[in-house]
Amino acid sequence: MIERPDNLTDLVFAAIRDRIVEASLPPGSSVSEATLAKELTVSKTPVREALLRLRRIGLVEPTSRGLRVTLPSVRTVRHAFEYRAVLESGAATYAAGHASGEQLEAIVRWASESLGCARAGDPADFRQTDHRFHLAVADASGNEFLRSAIEDAFVLTMALRRRDVSLVRDFVPDALEHLEIADALRTRNSAAASALVAGHALRILDQLLDAMAKPGAVVPAG
Repeated sequence: MIERPDNLTDLVFAAIRDRIVEASLPPGSSVSEATLAKELTVSKTPVREALLRLRRIGLVEPTSRGLRVTLPSVRTVRHAFEYRAVLESGAATYAAGHASGEQLEAIVRWASESLGCARAGDPADFRQTDHRFHLAVADASGNEFLRSAIEDAFVLTMALRRRDVSLVRDFVPDALEHLEIADALRTRNSAAASALVAGHALRILDQLLDAMAKPGAVVPAG
């Protein structure tokens, strides 16, 4: 991991996050600062900083013996998406009033690109444009604290649905909703934008909860 020092913590964070998503750090497994530093060939400092953020987000949690990877839970998935819905709804309200013309153009652009990726059937590209769309709305809110909270909530919901929910989804409806949200923001309709963003997150949550409720979906109580 030879990169510029100012990017090192972000790189370490992404590496540990991906291990959690891919379950090479399985749910419930202990997380060792020293072991991760050795495996990633970095000092303990960026690992410690990355683990602090992962704990704040909710992907690792404290135990009497240190940190462990958060266990799968219907309750956790529901709370994560409900939290994100509230945050993004607020951001959309502020974005409708504060967004610059350039920011609105970026929101529309990422919405359109997400639809292209969804229709092309490319999950990796869709996830990237989906992320950029939602952060563009958060940026347009003009509230740096809200933007930071949304980024963390996005990381949590992405990780949980990829790790804990066995569901092949059609991303086209998601992208079409992006376009509706972008249009509401472009016309400065704060009420519509807020409702659409909240509904977007909660519709996806309903799909995930339905999948987790099916026979064979083993999820610990919580």
